[in-house]
Amino acid sequence: MLVGVCGAGAIGAYLGVVVSGAGEPVVLLGRPALVEQAPSLTAVDLAGRVHHPGADLQVTVEPGALSKVDVCLVTVKSRDTAAAARMLREVLPVSTLVVSLQNGLHNAQRLRASLACEVVGGMVGFNVRREGATFTQTTRAPLVTGTASPRHRAVLHRLIATLKQVGVVVAVREDIDAVLAGKLLLNLNNGVCAVTGLSIAESLRNRDLRWCFAQLLREGHAVMRAAGLRPASIVGLPPWLIARVLTLPDAIVVRAARKMVSVDPRARSSTLVDLEAGKPTEIDDLSGEIVRLAASTGRRARANEVIVNAVHQLERGARPPAFWSPARLRGAIAQTIG
Repeated sequence: MLVGVCGAGAIGAYLGVVVSGAGEPVVLLGRPALVEQAPSLTAVDLAGRVHHPGADLQVTVEPGALSKVDVCLVTVKSRDTAAAARMLREVLPVSTLVVSLQNGLHNAQRLRASLACEVVGGMVGFNVRREGATFTQTTRAPLVTGTASPRHRAVLHRLIATLKQVGVVVAVREDIDAVLAGKLLLNLNNGVCAVTGLSIAESLRNRDLRWCFAQLLREGHAVMRAAGLRPASIVGLPPWLIARVLTLPDAIVVRAARKMVSVDPRARSSTLVDLEAGKPTEIDDLSGEIVRLAASTGRRARANEVIVNAVHQLERGARPPAFWSPARLRGAIAQTIG
């Protein structure tokens, strides 16, 4: 099975390295810097195990290298999906299975609109931190895919078996749209981290930021329900209950969080990483999606509007970003929601 990865950033490179290390040939399509680091690429899982790629790993900037892959993992940011789809349309065989492992609700549909290949939705629940040529898993959560047609079921099952072989927790769900909706709600904390410049762990230890996250969750969940979506539980608790837990005293929240998820103290949200790098963020496909959904039902998502506007303000501002204090963010959301 030849595996392609389109968009070898932190998540894509991590998956490519571990799959290659498990014995499957892999083509990583990434930036020139990744090609230069190809001889040194390693992945480190949450247990601290170091994974080295196989000798046949191909790291390239040439899209044509994907022309013979059996399965292509798409891990580009949501803002780049349309461009990636146009590129893949020129190189992928119709027989290739495409698996979208991206944040947001609509990336699989965006890919299907351009590709003749079968596209399966999916999501990666865990974060990966990049340090040079080393890609380290920093949170514990599953990788989830939708189901494939009989034509591609064997390829998808082989990919899943390979990932499980190297310790990745994988689930296949028929309700993948509900899973993506549930992941989107959890990803609303990305904006909180981006606005304040704090790590995921720091945001969950700060009472003001937990309150902010809880407001985003409650609002997002209500908007999704009004729009006819039924978000699935991702970390063992339904979104509405997570929102309630977040407002409890510190000691209770810390104990509950430890049972649900492991977080490396250095783990940072992908939105914050992009912001610090001076890149456009995915905020329009995270809190921005909640704002759009609310508008489609005649509502406003005021707390999420604060996050979208703040992140865009920081994107346009000076470098390094002038991050907000937790108290300032809480005050802005509290004033807006009344």
